[in-house]
Amino acid sequence: MDDERPDMLTIGRLAHRTGLSVRTLRFWSDEGAVPPVARSAGGYRLYDAESVARVELVRTLRELGLGLDDVCRVLSGRTTVAEVADAHVAAL
Repeated sequence: MDDERPDMLTIGRLAHRTGLSVRTLRFWSDEGAVPPVARSAGGYRLYDAESVARVELVRTLRELGLGLDDVCRVLSGRTTVAEVADAHVAAL
């Protein structure tokens, strides 16, 4: 598989590089927060260098207390972190 796309990371290598579990990355991928950029001929999820940065951003937003739905909305540009924070403050 590495011969097919040597510039791509499998989910296992992405997990190793980011220190997160494959299970967490698969969940985030299935929820749309960190979608694979391609699939191998065998159907494996493949990620690139930009995906590593996206994983780090998702991790940071999660550590700030944002739910995964809010994280996905921020990443898609439908809202901002400030707007999400304002909504949380208003709810309190």
